[in-house]
Amino acid sequence: MTVTESMWIAFKEIIFSSLKDLSIWWYITPIILLWFLLEVYFGKYKREKLGWNTSLANGITLTWINIEAMRFLFSEHPTPFWFRFFIILLIMFYGFFVIYISFTHKFSSKTTYAFAAPSPVYYLAAITTLWGHGVLDLSFWVVVDLIIMFPLILLFFKILRGILPKAKKAREAIGEETFEEEPLDLGKGKEEPLGKFKF
Repeated sequence: MTVTESMWIAFKEIIFSSLKDLSIWWYITPIILLWFLLEVYFGKYKREKLGWNTSLANGITLTWINIEAMRFLFSEHPTPFWFRFFIILLIMFYGFFVIYISFTHKFSSKTTYAFAAPSPVYYLAAITTLWGHGVLDLSFWVVVDLIIMFPLILLFFKILRGILPKAKKAREAIGEETFEEEPLDLGKGKEEPLGKFKF
């Protein structure tokens, strides 16, 4: 069997894995919808950037999806159990990492947003769901195809964002906004000369 044939078989395995158990779509559907909507949003509002709060939310989303995958793993024990366990655990740590850097602002906004961007987060979430629920087997060629598919998906969304019409009243990028606190006015208004007051 040639390399091309092996990759094609693995690609079909990835695409049709969600049809092995239709209940998996209860998890896959919101992942795909959120992913697509976020990409379309940032394509429409081109001047906006991913904010710290959205980065935090993406990290939380990836983490709870992995927790759910762990729940299924321990309740159903799909094989190979421990291999699935360590892969899910690794992706879960990635989710915790995104939460940590988003909450603490340890890294620059540009670095944080690269880790917490919708594409890597929701791509890993989809893989975790399929892998954790036992409908996808991570063979060598499946892994190769998953690695190749990711930059192709990034390219697709880049083209999509490029052709989307820009919003007429796009706001400024919120990711880099800074806010200065104004001193509180404790009731000290302008002093009026005593001559203006009538007794």
